[in-house]
Amino acid sequence: MKTRHGFYTLAALAVAVVTALSAPSAHAQSPVTYTQGDLLLGFKKAGVGQDVVVNIGQASLYRDASSAFSVNVGNLGTLLSDTFGANWYNDSSLQWAVAGNPSNSGSDFNGDTSGTFYLSKEQTTIDTQSALYSVNSSNRSIAAGRMQTLQNQFILQNSATGNSNAVVWDNTLQAGAAVDWSDAMLGTSTSNLVFQVFQPVQVQGADATGIDYPGNALDLYRILAGGATTTGVTYEGTFRIDSTGAVTFGLTPGVAAVPEPSRALLLAFGLALPLLRRRRASVTGVPALA
Repeated sequence: MKTRHGFYTLAALAVAVVTALSAPSAHAQSPVTYTQGDLLLGFKKAGVGQDVVVNIGQASLYRDASSAFSVNVGNLGTLLSDTFGANWYNDSSLQWAVAGNPSNSGSDFNGDTSGTFYLSKEQTTIDTQSALYSVNSSNRSIAAGRMQTLQNQFILQNSATGNSNAVVWDNTLQAGAAVDWSDAMLGTSTSNLVFQVFQPVQVQGADATGIDYPGNALDLYRILAGGATTTGVTYEGTFRIDSTGAVTFGLTPGVAAVPEPSRALLLAFGLALPLLRRRRASVTGVPALA
């Protein structure tokens, strides 16, 4: 016969098991956040088995921007340090790029026709706009399709620790074109082209001093479907990243110089000094009242 003590022990054990099974795991991962029309910002380095890829929001944010702004990248600096090392920003082997295709289904999406895509291009001279992409209609269609494949794979990834918009993407698990970020940037053994169309040195930014500004910057281009050469290719703005992982998007290829505060004050004082002298002279010349 079971004792009361034994009964309570079994009941407590049952409750503990149910609680353990129903409680969320401390190590549970959630799918990365992605919505149709979002652009991807990715980082890769040869010989490293993981890429860092961040969803940076709707393409329309960049297409319709009226002023420069900071891009929401969350704890990107931490992810880059953990994946590529603490000095990732001055690593000459680290490459970065931006890409996205809002729609390739035959229907327009949020102001972009089907097949339109966005792609970065490295500035060969810092603060000077890169040359427009020149792409024929067939290659535009190929690139848009490859981007959709990449985006479809991105959606399947788990989000990175502390950043629901980012993934630390294992690039050793799959093989073939555009199934992970490295594959998309490297192409296949037969083409070695980004999205099977573009030269890697055009799309990806890298520099002997690292990718942080002013060593490197990426121009963003919008490429309409169906055009030829540079028709339908427009410059939208420029991405810059600093050594902390903060990313900005500007509407001009260069950053406007801002006068140092000391120089600005000296200039203002220099302009006001003649007026002050004239005022003092006029006051001195007024006769005293009796």
